[in-house]
Amino acid sequence: MKVGDLVTFLFQSKRWREGLSVDVGLIVETGQWTGNTNVKVLWAGMPEAVTQKSSYLRVINESR
Repeated sequence: MKVGDLVTFLFQSKRWREGLSVDVGLIVETGQWTGNTNVKVLWAGMPEAVTQKSSYLRVINESR
């Protein structure tokens, strides 16, 4: 995962493939933070980016 990728939660990837609504976020920063989190994601409808573990996310649209 890299800055600019669109992601959703891993458990929602089946819903994404079926064309159903899912939570969508934008990777805005990568690094290492407490709790073994390694990306910051700006989720739709959230006022600020939150740290997440990339292993819980799936890329749905890669940036170029």
